Amino acid sequence: MKKYILLIMCISFSLSLFGCKYNFNKSIFIKNKPSNYYYTKLLMNDLSSETPKELYALYMNFYKKKDFTKEYSTILVNFFNSLTNTSFIDKPTNLPAKPLYKIFLTFSKDKYVLNIYNERYISIYPWDGDYKMDYIDTSKLFKAYNLYGLCKYLIPK
Repeated sequence: MKKYILLIMCISFSLSLFGCKYNFNKSIFIKNKPSNYYYTKLLMNDLSSETPKELYALYMNFYKKKDFTKEYSTILVNFFNSLTNTSFIDKPTNLPAKPLYKIFLTFSKDKYVLNIYNERYISIYPWDGDYKMDYIDTSKLFKAYNLYGLCKYLIPK
């Protein structure tokens, strides 16, 4: 009797593993990013509806933190308003491995991180995003809205 129970358990266990392997449809879990400025659009919507509860820059080499004042937060808003569709790019091949600065924006429901690699490249993503980051080329933007220059001013090396 024990042999029959053991045989039935082994067969049912092996059939359950075998059945899942071939009938599982993985394509329903693959998501394509709607656009290359998806996270930036979400961040701009949050910025237009409320002011961030927390907004600060972090220098990644020595982990120096500096909170943004209202004056500097307007530069951030002007930066986002000056972006065009051509500002958004695919991940650059010459991107540094580690960002020099990070800017954190915390809203009531969402939290975003801006990686500032150098005076040219920035990436944006939410704290718990499903897609790859938005990459921005800032070389054609007005220099007064360059976030690298702002962070360098706020947190001198």
